[in-house]
Amino acid sequence: MLEKIKSIFKKKTYPCIIWDGKAMKYLDLNQKEIDDIKTNPKYKNWSVTINQE
Repeated sequence: MLEKIKSIFKKKTYPCIIWDGKAMKYLDLNQKEIDDIKTNPKYKNWSVTINQE
């Protein structure tokens, strides 16, 4: 029962590779965070690649 309740509040995340022009990072991001990096001018030179494995 507790696991069902936890799954309701857990956000789906995707393993991603983030490149900010200087360093590469491997993170688990949710869709909202991925969209923010792709559209926010603050992250102008950043790229996000979702790992499809």
